[in-house]
Amino acid sequence: MRVLIDNCLPVDLRHHLRGHDVETAAYRGWGGLENGELVVTAVEAGFDALITVDQGTDMARATRGQAIAVIQISGARSNRLEDVLPYV
Repeated sequence: MRVLIDNCLPVDLRHHLRGHDVETAAYRGWGGLENGELVVTAVEAGFDALITVDQGTDMARATRGQAIAVIQISGARSNRLEDVLPYV
């Protein structure tokens, strides 16, 4: 599975998703893309899933009708690696 890690998450998270082809939005040069643009660009690039901590209507609206799974980490105290790892 090709997985994209959103800009709002630490890039080292990629090392903890073994068995998947994982890239970060930052590595791809997509650091300045907003949710809607990022989702469309990820779909066009062939990603199967996007991991994010973004919540709310913007992300829901951005993914509606798109062929990509969005894994939304919620409940973490922050977006730091040590806080999101328990949810991986």
